[in-house]
Amino acid sequence: MRLLGSKETAFIYAVTSAGVVHAVTQACSSGNLTECSCDGSRQGQPTPEGWKWGGCSDNLQYGVQFARKFVDAPEREKSKKAWSTRMKMNLHNNEAGRQVVSSLMRMQCRCHGVSGSCELKTCWQTMPSFNEVGDTLKRKYRLAVQVATKNKRRLRRKNRSKKQLPVSKGELVHIHKSPNYCVEDPQKGIPGTAGRICNKTSNGPDSCDLLCCGRGYNTQVMIFKDYT
Repeated sequence: MRLLGSKETAFIYAVTSAGVVHAVTQACSSGNLTECSCDGSRQGQPTPEGWKWGGCSDNLQYGVQFARKFVDAPEREKSKKAWSTRMKMNLHNNEAGRQVVSSLMRMQCRCHGVSGSCELKTCWQTMPSFNEVGDTLKRKYRLAVQVATKNKRRLRRKNRSKKQLPVSKGELVHIHKSPNYCVEDPQKGIPGTAGRICNKTSNGPDSCDLLCCGRGYNTQVMIFKDYT
């Protein structure tokens, strides 16, 4: 069954693409792939700030290039026959996921000198944890932009008051509104939330308020007898 072009689908495409970038880049830096290694292209180069690039940075460039070829391949193949807004949506969200990993790259430095005086400092680029990537994508999911389906080549906001604002590459986009996941809908493959076990003392994703969608819930007291 084909997934709706909802913001949940947008998140799936983005997090999958980001996951490939993260895994491949990590494998390069760990020496687990023969096709790549860590990025030492700037090693030893001085900077105007007085420190030098050192160590071996995470090879993000290879990870992004690999993910772009691998993850985008199905949509690129379809586009040879005919472009569609859905293909454009999927490719946009794939790129947004990769951009999140790139934007969260951070610099790590090490000081050198007598008694830690930091007379010389070497720095390198390292990836964020994937938890951080997921949290960032979750925030973008909440702010996902619904786009119109008329123009197959260019994504435009469906909201008329914001129509003139261009959709940025870092935003998640979707075509359809999200269905009601609280109510069972076999045709859309939605099981609903009725009958699920929830935790009434929790404020997290397993809480009764969230899982029961405001319908209320029943509590049961179960007594287990020990026959040993």
